[in-house]
Amino acid sequence: MGVNVGQILYQGARRHPEREALVCLESGARFSYAALDRRARQAAAALAAAGVGPRDRVSLCAGNSPDYVAAWFGALYLGAACAPAPAMSAPPELAHRLDDAGATLSLCDDETLARCQAGAALATRTVPVRRLASLFEAPPPPLSRPVDTAADQPALLLYTSGTTGRAKGATLTHASLQLHTAALCQHSLDLGPSDRVLAALPLTHSFGLRMTLLCPFFVGATVFLRRRFVAARCLEDLEGQAITWTAGVPTMFARYGALPPGPAPRALRWCLSAGAPLPDATAEAASQRLGAPLRQGYGMTEATFSTLDGPPAPATRGSVGRPVWGIELQITGPDGAPLPAGAVGEIWLRGHNVMAGYFGDEASSQAALEGGWMCSGDLGRLDSEGRLWVVDRLKDTILRGGFNVYPAEVEAALARHPEVALAVVIGLPHPELGEEVVAVVQRRPGSALRPEALIEWARGQLSGASRPRRVHLVEALPLGPSGKLSRRAVRAQLLGGDDS
Repeated sequence: MGVNVGQILYQGARRHPEREALVCLESGARFSYAALDRRARQAAAALAAAGVGPRDRVSLCAGNSPDYVAAWFGALYLGAACAPAPAMSAPPELAHRLDDAGATLSLCDDETLARCQAGAALATRTVPVRRLASLFEAPPPPLSRPVDTAADQPALLLYTSGTTGRAKGATLTHASLQLHTAALCQHSLDLGPSDRVLAALPLTHSFGLRMTLLCPFFVGATVFLRRRFVAARCLEDLEGQAITWTAGVPTMFARYGALPPGPAPRALRWCLSAGAPLPDATAEAASQRLGAPLRQGYGMTEATFSTLDGPPAPATRGSVGRPVWGIELQITGPDGAPLPAGAVGEIWLRGHNVMAGYFGDEASSQAALEGGWMCSGDLGRLDSEGRLWVVDRLKDTILRGGFNVYPAEVEAALARHPEVALAVVIGLPHPELGEEVVAVVQRRPGSALRPEALIEWARGQLSGASRPRRVHLVEALPLGPSGKLSRRAVRAQLLGGDDS
């Protein structure tokens, strides 16, 4: 049967056809594994009729929905590669992705239709735009089964955030997705067929796709799908749907932790946080409100979930855990040589989860993949037990008067202040020190905290070099497409002179 990653759904429909696979919490629509597989095979037939073939690329820009899930698997069933684009993408971003991927078709929903059409109009090549729902309007006879694919055949193009330049398409193969999903499920997540998973992360992002779609389907669990995350509503879902497991980025858990006190969901076993550092204060508040422990994982678009602090290993607060089965990790110095336990250096990774390269960009691929190792651009250290502790993003390190300041450490300290909801720390140019440490802070509702008071409070929390000298208060911090805080957007705002 080849290694087509669509087999994850297809085999589920053969092994337990009547088991519930997907529940849409907005519409109430429910799909068994057999029904969802049939819908994916209908989508595959409709895509083939639209001219999509094996090894073609299909752009998907839409919110979470059953149609999105069926179309995603439908493209894989055909042997095509999916190139998801965040639902909030602007037309120029969409045009770049269509051109870079050489997309055959652009799929959207009603909310993204106008922007996808505008993006297609800006692209240098003609790309038809179709609504997802149209794939299921009088479709041709469904595809009989997923096509066989080669192990190295591209299945997914995940575009980087573009924080260091134009977004690049990290290419993940069918074999990579298959093996990594199996490794996560069999060794790290403790998920099984009785689990009920809340999926509120965007399925256009690797975190949501991997953890709240592929992994639950691999074990035969049921996915409860939300179009977008709203903390109060999702808390109701956790209780009302007897959810046993969920995943999110730290900003999502910060919003859970800020909800009014009340009974915790009864069925929730544990939660997974990833995508950005998880401050201890956020973890504590969310864990208390949800009545379940928060554990962390680490990865990147080019090498998703390389480490996980998951069961059955005991939880270690602050660590992102040990490498997932089949993945190697080392901490390297500036010369690329491995460093001993306890030393801080760049995190290098290799294994089945690492991308094959950036699509159509050999030079960038060679720069990122050093002798088979993925150079992460992140700073970390390994402890004596082999657990990874992420220190910061290498390119985000602030150089203040000859001292290295790691923004994540400063953000974690500021998050301990009872009136701070979220904080982003950046380095801004300084004529004498090179860079100055600047904090941009979102206060908790009802707080009257002033910048001077927070700066003074930080004296007891941080070293002289790390302590922010400027604090800017904002109503809301900008989030990227995956829900993570956008350090780039904050920096651009401040450099543009907005001191709100």
